[in-house]
Amino acid sequence: MIIAAGDSFVYGSELTSPANTFTALLGADECVAWPGYGNDAIARTTIERCEQGKVDGVIVSWTFPGRYEFRFAYDTKQQNSPWYSINAWTIKQDAKEIEREFVTKNKVILDAQLDAIARAKATGVADFARTFYAHVGSTEYWEVYSSLKEIVYLQNYLKIKNIPYMFTCADNSILYNYTVDHADTVIHSLITQIDLTKWFWFPAGNGPNETCGPRGFYQWAMENKYPIGTTHPLELAHQDAAALMKDKFNELVKKSLQQD
Repeated sequence: MIIAAGDSFVYGSELTSPANTFTALLGADECVAWPGYGNDAIARTTIERCEQGKVDGVIVSWTFPGRYEFRFAYDTKQQNSPWYSINAWTIKQDAKEIEREFVTKNKVILDAQLDAIARAKATGVADFARTFYAHVGSTEYWEVYSSLKEIVYLQNYLKIKNIPYMFTCADNSILYNYTVDHADTVIHSLITQIDLTKWFWFPAGNGPNETCGPRGFYQWAMENKYPIGTTHPLELAHQDAAALMKDKFNELVKKSLQQD
């Protein structure tokens, strides 16, 4: 039993089938990802699933920093209530703001996003999110610090449980940023605890940002001009991503299972 965890890219948003995600193509049997998840939600749901029954391997795709999960004191009207993941879209005000983020316009997806925003307003989540981002959540330090803690937390859990794993990410800003480049004692401690031999990175392109480090899945797909839906790479990107990741995945997960 190999599980996959992450955000909408691992869930399969805008794909014709969840079987077409790069994690499913690599051989994941079960997916605990969900659209909009923050890194804290990704770590929590991975551990939650591991505690529920036998898991032989894990592939995790970390998401953009700047998303956060909270456990509210009331029904948030979301699937995993009272847990709720907020992001910059939670506090958007109208359709035009949302559509500016779309690569390809799609009324169905726009309406779904507007509905989510309406529920956030009705429950008070939007007011909380607006205050949180104004005072804390929009600072790069807190974004990076929060994400690094979740990475170390899940990494150490999987190692203690002796569960083979591989990490990747949507965007390299999780590790390539000003906060890490100018690390204080706390950030330095977190970074040095991360086992980067367990990570897969996508290759950088030949553009002006080629010196900004290796890429996450979303960056790589955008730079290589793969077909994109509203905000998600479509099937071809997932197919090619799985082909690139296959050897590393086999090395870190499948070979470990065979040895056991």
